[in-house]
Amino acid sequence: MEVRTFLPVILAAALPLMTTGCPAVLFGAGAAAGAGALGWQAGWLRGNIPEPLERVHRAAKAALADFKVRLDDESAKPSSGKVDGTMPDGRRVVVETRAIGAKETQVRVRVGLWGDQAASLKIFEQMKKHL
Repeated sequence: MEVRTFLPVILAAALPLMTTGCPAVLFGAGAAAGAGALGWQAGWLRGNIPEPLERVHRAAKAALADFKVRLDDESAKPSSGKVDGTMPDGRRVVVETRAIGAKETQVRVRVGLWGDQAASLKIFEQMKKHL
């Protein structure tokens, strides 16, 4: 049997493993500062910030500016927002915000195609400094 006959089967079996990411929960400075637990799944860092959506959205833009991210797109709605940009090294950055109450906002951060956990955490922490 040739390797070529098994290659499609191997790729089909590996695809779900490559796209789902590794679910994890991060605890640390964010939890101590009242932001709660942070989660990492499928390349996205997710956490809640106890501030209104509008303030968190502004903090996201300010944090990205601190990292010299070029803003490519931005949207703000009454219940959600999104900031999309490009880092100086060419990686795409997306920060999504969603109101989960009058004074609490869920934040999702993704850096790069597959997600860079360390860079996403730095952006999240920088956002909190702007609040």
